[in-house]
Amino acid sequence: MSLKIKTYPLIGKVSFVKSRRARRFTLTVKPWRGVRITLPWHSAYRDAEAFLLQNTDWLREKLKASGLYEAANSPVAGGQTKHIEDELRRKALVYLPGRTEELAREHGFSYGRVSVRRSRTRWGSCSAINNINLSLFLMQLPSHLIDYVILHELVHTIHKNHSADFWKRLEMHTGNARGLAREVKKQRIAV
Repeated sequence: MSLKIKTYPLIGKVSFVKSRRARRFTLTVKPWRGVRITLPWHSAYRDAEAFLLQNTDWLREKLKASGLYEAANSPVAGGQTKHIEDELRRKALVYLPGRTEELAREHGFSYGRVSVRRSRTRWGSCSAINNINLSLFLMQLPSHLIDYVILHELVHTIHKNHSADFWKRLEMHTGNARGLAREVKKQRIAV
């Protein structure tokens, strides 16, 4: 996956995401992720931008409905960031603890509690007593990477380091642990 971010007047930040799985341009608006256009791997960004600009009326309606239009056009940038972070936190508090519970049950892990934090330096961590901390900014990642981070921390309930045993166990649960780890390292927080 390859990511490019560009800011447009009356729209705000737009994430252009190249995907090897995409077969066509897809435009989405999510309160926790903002405006995103997914394009096939070999497509040109200029073609994706043309697609975006052809759909600005539809896009503005979606932005207004999600509350992001006002945030994108607010004169106070800090207010925009706070609004987006508040939305991310709200979504994270609803989604992440439940998803952690589902994955733990499905893969046979047990843990203490799940906390959602505003961490910008790490996506997640696991304490010595198996409490799991997850960054609210995980909500900006694709769902398969969110699952990877959660499984990574669940494996830390058994292996407290990044030893060969840790990676072997993580591989059992993800099927592509090293590849997913590289994909997560390429991700950047957008707010």
